[in-house]
Parts: sequence; structure tokens; C-alpha cells
Amino acid sequence: MRPTRSHTVARALAALDVDRLSAYKVRDLPTSAQPEGFTLRDSAHPSGVVVSVLGAYGPDWSALLVRLRTHLEQPSVGYTVEALKGLDEHEVMVRRANADELQARRALEPAPPAEAPAPSRAEVLEAAGQEILF
Repeated sequence: MRPTRSHTVARALAALDVDRLSAYKVRDLPTSAQPEGFTLRDSAHPSGVVVSVLGAYGPDWSALLVRLRTHLEQPSVGYTVEALKGLDEHEVMVRRANADELQARRALEPAPPAEAPAPSRAEVLEAAGQEILF
């Protein structure tokens, strides 16, 4: 397992238009009064490795958590998001993905569509209603 700090996860989430919140500001608010956003903090995994804990907040925190998880688990971003014993239901553990996990994700991605071959000069002229003389 690779150590993962919260500031690196925050950089990966900067591409999304979601606010990073202070855990102290949202902790005691009821769910309906919480602003939409996420919190990050460092925590120790049971194996002793430092991992990041991501918490989603707001009236629809579950949809936000799915959105954040989907973004982080893209092969180009390279994180693994998992549940961890002892976390609240709106929190998940985030760690850097290993090479095997990334390779498996890339294998699941659809292949890019094949490009059609470029038309020849004769085909272009013929489509324009012209003919090649020589």
C-alpha cells in the first residue's frame, strides 16, 4: 500500500467544481443545512501507512461521494477509494492505486474508435464533381 497525503488528493479534486470545506464548520450542522463540498484529512491505515480520508457533505452527500469517487478512480487520476472500518457513512479512504489496479482499469476502458482512412485526391475530386485528366 502506498502512502497518500490529503494535499495530493486535493490537487486531484481541483479539476472538479466542488468546494473543500473545513471539517470544523460542517461537523455539527444538520445535513440539510450543510454546504455541498468535501473534507480531507490524513489518517493511519491499520497497516500503519498514512492514507487520506475523504468526507462528502451537503444535502445530497451520497451523490457527491459517487462523483468524487468516479473522478478519483479514473486511470489517468490513479487513486483507489475504499470503505474503512471506523469511518462514518459519508467518509471513505483514498490511497494511491498500485500498478495492477491501474492496469485492470485501463483494460476495462473502451477502445478509441478507429478512424476512417483519409480519402485519396481522386476520391475528393470525384466527390466535388471533377475528374482527374491525367
